[in-house]
Formats: sequence, structure tokens, C-alpha cells
Amino acid sequence: MHIHSFIQIFLYLFRLPNARDAHWHRFDRIVLAVKRLRTAFLLLLLITSVGTAGYMLIEGASMFDSYYMTIITLASVGFAEIIPLSTTGRFFTSILIIFSFGLFTYAISTIAHVFAEGGFSKLIKEYNMLEKIQSLKNHVIVCGYGRHATEVAQELAKQGVVFVIVEQNREKIQLLRNTTEFLYVEGDATQDAILTEAGIDHAASLVLTLPDDSNNIFIIITARQLNPKIRIICRANQQADEAKLRRAGADHVVMPERIGGFYMATLINKPDLVEFFNLISNMGPANVVFEELPVNKLSSKYQGKTIEESHLVADCRIPIVAIRDLNGQYVLNPSPQTPLLPDTHIVVFGNPEQMKKFRQIAMGGV
Repeated sequence: MHIHSFIQIFLYLFRLPNARDAHWHRFDRIVLAVKRLRTAFLLLLLITSVGTAGYMLIEGASMFDSYYMTIITLASVGFAEIIPLSTTGRFFTSILIIFSFGLFTYAISTIAHVFAEGGFSKLIKEYNMLEKIQSLKNHVIVCGYGRHATEVAQELAKQGVVFVIVEQNREKIQLLRNTTEFLYVEGDATQDAILTEAGIDHAASLVLTLPDDSNNIFIIITARQLNPKIRIICRANQQADEAKLRRAGADHVVMPERIGGFYMATLINKPDLVEFFNLISNMGPANVVFEELPVNKLSSKYQGKTIEESHLVADCRIPIVAIRDLNGQYVLNPSPQTPLLPDTHIVVFGNPEQMKKFRQIAMGGV
């Protein structure tokens, strides 16, 4: 993978910009390193070519001898001249040293700096990340990396959901780069180009956690234009903005303060219930997963029958805690006589191992 990436980056140094290169300007470190490397290589090529051509024309030396003479002259290694120099040749050599020594030193130091201290490894890592982001489909985009977004990212990672974080704060980008393996795009999420770079066209969901509701509204409108089918979950910072966020196109609006208040109030009268929900949401690898699944995705032998007749619960050993009917209403704890119609959805829960078994039995491994 590193060899392939090295070749791709090397080819990038010498090709003209194209439409795909529009993404590169958001990766400042890559752009800076690539530009410096390209300049350094071109300077080396230019200086070496001028020197080689000069010795060939002035002294009539072979190409290799002229090239070698140029290199030892630029490097100032003090080797003896391999070809006798005329007065014109010596004058050319002095001019070559005066005008090229600084450029040669700059080129060599630039290349050494990029490759030293793991700099090129980091360059390859970011290049690979960019390539991976461009190939994603049905992923989640999380805008912002504040307190709430950090929790969202950690939970998505725990569930094995592929996601990309969009953040413009340099300190937070540095935190992402040094302490996590998360995919990220550096830039302003209100800009179309940044959302496109994060793969908005092929994303399944968008999570907005920015502290400014006006920015969230702007992003919702933009996202709906770029991907009308995307599911948008948005944080509301002001209760008055909740309705505006929904009108703008958010599918779900969450107010952390409201959830926190409900949580604290419930702790007063029903502490055991809160502890139970804490348990099922924070058990690490054995945490409980809730999923809503369309009945038409189940094996045909389970469709069109009642829950009892289908033996779905007995086969998979996972409870059906709710059914969403044709009107979008949820029926909690459905009776065994409730039919599993193709246009309805079921809500099930279990640990990851149980859900894996459920998919294998009920959904054919989907």
C-alpha cells in the first residue's frame, strides 16, 4: 500500500491540475509538502540539465561526464575535474556555482525535511485517508468535533459504523490526527466543496453538532440539495430553533439539555431504570444494540405470518420490542398474534453476537 501511495504521490508531483485535484487544497499539509517536493525536484532537474548541457556545448564532453562534472560542482565535494576545462569552461563553472549553490542547497534540504522524522509516512497516511474517503458509500458524516460529536464518534466506532468527521479547528484536527484513527476532512462544513469531499453524495446520514444553529440550518439546506435522500440528525442549541431546523429539512432534532434534564429527573424517582439503561449502553464489546429493520428484508418464510406462527423469536432468540405499522406508528410489546407484514418494520435488540446470529438466520447474513 505504501509503495502504491508513493508512486501516486510521485506522479502527482509532475502532472497538471485536474478536476480531481480540487480536493487536495483542503489538505494543507499534503499540498505544502507536495508543492515543496515538486519545486525541489524541478530545481534539481533544471540545475543539473543546465550544467550538463553547458559542459557538453563548451567542452564537448560526453553526457555522462558532463552530468558527473555538474554534480560534483554543485555538491562542492572537492573532487578533481574529470575533464580539462578551458577558460570559458572555468568561467561557466564559476557562474554555475554562484547561481545554483543556494538553489541546490534549498532543494536538498527541502527533500530531506519532508522525508525526515516520519514526515513522508504521515503524508502517505493522509493520502490514503483521502483515497478511502472518496471510495466510501452509505457512511455517516459528523460535522464538528466538540463534546457531543466526540461522544457520537466514539459510539459509532463502537458499533462499527463507518463515518467521516468534518472539522475546521486546527487544534481539533491535530487531536484527531494524533490520538484517533478516525477519518476526517479539514474545512468549513458550510461549504459545498467540503461536504462533497466528505462524500455527501453517497452518505447515508449526516450528524450536525455545530454550536451555531444558523450554520446548522445552512448545512441542512445544502445537504438536502446535494443528497435529497440523506438522513439528517441535528443538534439544536436553542429551543426556538427546533422548528426551524425541522422546516429546513432535518429528520431528527436533538436538544442535549432536554435529554440531560429528563435523565436527571428520572434519577430522582426511577434510579434503577436509569442504571439499567446505562448498563445496556455502556457495556463495551457486549453492549446492547437496538435496530429497526424492514420486514421485507427478512427471509420470505417469516413474512405474512404472525409473530407466533413465524417462529422468528424462537429461531433467533431475540425479542421483538416494537413494530412500526403502515401509518408510522409504533406498537410496543406486540402480541404474538401481530402479523409481520412486508410494509412494516420491527424493532429488535440484543448484543452484537446475538444480532449477528439474527442476521444470519432471519436475513440470510445481510
